[in-house]
Amino acid sequence: MSSILVGLDLSPSSRAALQWAAQQARLTGRRLLAINAVPIPTSLASVGIIGMPESAIEESNIDVPDREAVSAVWDSVRPGLGWTLEFVLDDPGRALVARSAEATLLVVGTHEHVGLARLVSGSVSRYCLSHAKCPTVIVPVDSRTLSSGQLEQPTAGLRD
Repeated sequence: MSSILVGLDLSPSSRAALQWAAQQARLTGRRLLAINAVPIPTSLASVGIIGMPESAIEESNIDVPDREAVSAVWDSVRPGLGWTLEFVLDDPGRALVARSAEATLLVVGTHEHVGLARLVSGSVSRYCLSHAKCPTVIVPVDSRTLSSGQLEQPTAGLRD
C-alpha cells in the first residue's frame, strides 16, 4: 500500500497540510509519511554534501527543541499505525520530490510570502507542483490563524 507524503515544519501552513493529509490518510486507509527536511548547512557545502541524495538524520543530531516541536506537531494528529515522521538533511523541495515517486499523494502547505521574501526563500510548493511524480495538493494557510497584517515568516525545515 503506498502512502500519502506530507512536508512538515513548524509553520501554520505546514500544520494545516498535516491536518489535511492525516484526514485524507484516515479516509483512504493509507499510511502517512511526514518529512521534516532540514536544509543543508552552508558549512557542509564545502565538503561536497550539496547535490547528494537526501540522507536520514539521526534524531540525536537534530536540535532538541526543534525535534521536540516538530514531534509535538506530528503527535497532534494522533498518528495511526504505520504512520512515520522522518527527519532528513536535504533541500525541502528536493527531498519531497524524490520521495514522491513512491507516494500516492504529496501534500504541502503554502506560505504567504510576498515580494522579496518569495524571491529570497523560494517556493517549496511551487517546486513540488513542477517536479512531483505523483498528484500534489497545496494547502493554503488559513489567514484567520495569522494576526491581521502579519505574514508567515520562514521557519527552520521546510520553507516556502
